[in-house]
Amino acid sequence: MKPTPRRLRRSVLPVRNRNGAIGTATAVSEGLALTALHVIAWEDPATLRLGCDPGLVVCDVATLPLTDYQRVHEQASRSLWRAQAMVGDTVDALGTVDLALLAVPGLNAPPLQPRERPVEVGEHVVVPGYPGGQWSITRGPVTGADDADFAVRLLLGPGASGSPVVDQDGRLVGVVTLDHEVATICVGPGLLAAFLGQFLAVSQESGLPR
Repeated sequence: MKPTPRRLRRSVLPVRNRNGAIGTATAVSEGLALTALHVIAWEDPATLRLGCDPGLVVCDVATLPLTDYQRVHEQASRSLWRAQAMVGDTVDALGTVDLALLAVPGLNAPPLQPRERPVEVGEHVVVPGYPGGQWSITRGPVTGADDADFAVRLLLGPGASGSPVVDQDGRLVGVVTLDHEVATICVGPGLLAAFLGQFLAVSQESGLPR
């Protein structure tokens, strides 16, 4: 299914605190949205909302420790190391891959479906999100990739962190984590699959993992 602006806007929503939009999140299941951990890591959970003002209340936030990435632990460690090398103290305190899930009662947006196939250099992708709190869709080519992260040649601006990266078939292939001056760095499909798979397995048994 092609990633038309109308379809994407139903699935991609701003993350807000009391002062306005602070990032972007994507519906991945009923009541669940995916974003970058650093978007909400230092926020008061009671202030978080999803969607345009007033938005839906975020009732819980979840992430996974590095050890829970199991079969892709090496890739997860590399993703964290890369972020630390590029921005230093900003992500040092996170201690894990820059991904988080938001539990949002009442969220019934069409979820984006993840793609398992790796991202390829030269592939063109779409990044919908809310840089500066304003809806936008940006397109660009993948300029570098490994089995952890990939880079896209585009600049997005504050508020784009957590935005989904979508392929030409409308599938979720990444999450924006670092909007660098040279390229935008995104967590890749292998780590996304490990994160979402582990989360869903745990949440079915005992709720959101910590």
